[in-house]
Amino acid sequence: MEDKIKIPLIDDDENFCRLIKQFFQAQGGYKVLVANRGGIGTFLSKMRWHKPHIVLLDIKMPGLDGFEVLQKIRQEKTTMYMPVIMVTGVGELSAKIKAEGLYCTDYIVKPFDLNDLKAKVDALLKQSQ
Repeated sequence: MEDKIKIPLIDDDENFCRLIKQFFQAQGGYKVLVANRGGIGTFLSKMRWHKPHIVLLDIKMPGLDGFEVLQKIRQEKTTMYMPVIMVTGVGELSAKIKAEGLYCTDYIVKPFDLNDLKAKVDALLKQSQ
């Protein structure tokens, strides 16, 4: 039996995290691993052991922002090629360009349709197989 698809969600909005986690788990075959607020640094250090398939990442967070987290993901040998979707309320072109410069795989602006996010996740997972 195939393992569930592991999706770390790094976002400081607990309600948003709960919504995304419930949505993906209701689809079956997904396990959403949530990191928010103070646990982000610890979570990043554990990512090599979790072996996630794709990362969902917000930009505006206290402490490390999403750009800094993305930089750390890209610097780590075990996660440098992992697909990362920025899932954020920041819709400015400059933020999108900065994310692309850090090799963000995709970018989706809140609010969005959950099925659109799932379609992006599934498409990226299919590409990486």
